[in-house]
Amino acid sequence: MNASKVRKLVLAGILTGGALLAIAFDPAPWKYRAAVRVLEPGRLCVLPVERTLYARMRRDLADLRIVRDGQEIPYVIETLTGALEEHECSPEIMNQSVVPDTGVQVTLDLAKCKGDPKHSRLRLATAERNFRQKVRIETSDDNRFWNVAREDGYIFDFTQGDRKLSVLTVDYPVSTRRYVRATVLGWTNPGAITSAWSLYRLERPAEQYIIDAQNPARAEDPETRSSVLTVDLGQSGLPHSQVRFETDNSSFHRAVELNASDDKNTWRMVARGAIYQVPGEQSLAIPYSERHERYLRIRMFNGDNLPAPVQRVYVETVKRLVKFQPRSDGDYWMYYGNPGAKPPVYDLAIILSRQTPSLETTPLVAEWQLNPDYRPPPEERKPWSDRYPAVLYTALAAAILVMGAVTVRFLIKVRGA
Repeated sequence: MNASKVRKLVLAGILTGGALLAIAFDPAPWKYRAAVRVLEPGRLCVLPVERTLYARMRRDLADLRIVRDGQEIPYVIETLTGALEEHECSPEIMNQSVVPDTGVQVTLDLAKCKGDPKHSRLRLATAERNFRQKVRIETSDDNRFWNVAREDGYIFDFTQGDRKLSVLTVDYPVSTRRYVRATVLGWTNPGAITSAWSLYRLERPAEQYIIDAQNPARAEDPETRSSVLTVDLGQSGLPHSQVRFETDNSSFHRAVELNASDDKNTWRMVARGAIYQVPGEQSLAIPYSERHERYLRIRMFNGDNLPAPVQRVYVETVKRLVKFQPRSDGDYWMYYGNPGAKPPVYDLAIILSRQTPSLETTPLVAEWQLNPDYRPPPEERKPWSDRYPAVLYTALAAAILVMGAVTVRFLIKVRGA
């Protein structure tokens, strides 16, 4: 082999080594890591994102890396948000009347509603305020013979000053019958219902992960006749998008207002809604858009009722899963805690979407630890003016004095002239 070929091979080796070094994972900027042991090769590994990760990762979770032998392993984060299918129409109101000793009754004809004939929810509009009324829903094929779809529905409105909370929908089993009749028990005003909508709603709820569960600090506010519950998550940055209440077996229906804060001084409105519990039915959760504040304040308006029997509060977020395809069994590392990391770009999500779902396995995850290779980023060099403020202010003062002296001399010359 001549010298020219040797030089080419050496150069190729140097370039290849340089390329490998360029794509090798550098653990120095990552503050935390956890060992992950894969026991079943050939299966898609699935790891739930838990509080220990949320507490040390960026809010967008983009600083996560999975590493084996110095190389990144592509992954995807799946958010189990659920799904909602909903169709709504405004049917013809055939009649509205008061049934003596019963209530206001309205009949709807769904014949002109286009699309899917199924319906499972009635939404009403009314100008009435501050009420809680029982509602009976009936369905019919011919407007003569009626079947009771639901006997114990409720609509609700709470208005106090600038606070307004209302629930004006009633769900019932899915039906394809043409006519729907709603009776609001106890009302006597024939024009109380101003309009009505028929809906078909099929919901696959999001899967929730419990960020925290605690017995909240509680206080009673006699001025607003409300109970105030305060929850401390222990730190800011944890995601949360729903509070759920655990109660005893009492029946109740309460308007709820939810606020959030990072310092317990400045509170931001998060959500308004209602929770209730009656025989055979309950709704004890208040969902909202995801937030990251440390403190939650829950105000429950009791009116003249006894305080709602809340025993425990669960703070939840949508469940997330980390999925990756291991090269083989053995030990991997999961790195996180790098505020400056760029979001990774992998094609694994597209690959998985085009594949037949494969068998999944849950690897073993050890306790998190400080990364021994971690090197904190260098402190950002402050501007010269921030490093030497005294010099800056002295120079400004001198400049002002000089400008003042020049101005005085100029005025003296003008006066003499």
